[in-house]
Amino acid sequence: ILGHVLEQIASEYNGKFILAKMSIEENQDIPAKFDIMSIPAVKMFKNGKIVDEFVGAIPEQQIKDWLDKNL
Repeated sequence: ILGHVLEQIASEYNGKFILAKMSIEENQDIPAKFDIMSIPAVKMFKNGKIVDEFVGAIPEQQIKDWLDKNL
């Protein structure tokens, strides 16, 4: 469900950010590298560094507020 909401928001934001999704089953080394303990885990990167993140499904408006704060 979160993936669909994020895709919709990415479309609405019209290129203000790049949404990249990854399967932890196909990339088993990545969760340890980024301290991912549970999914869904959403991380915002700027210049190759994590600047903010959240875990779990949160309401759409809360995601938009999070994006606006970090973009």
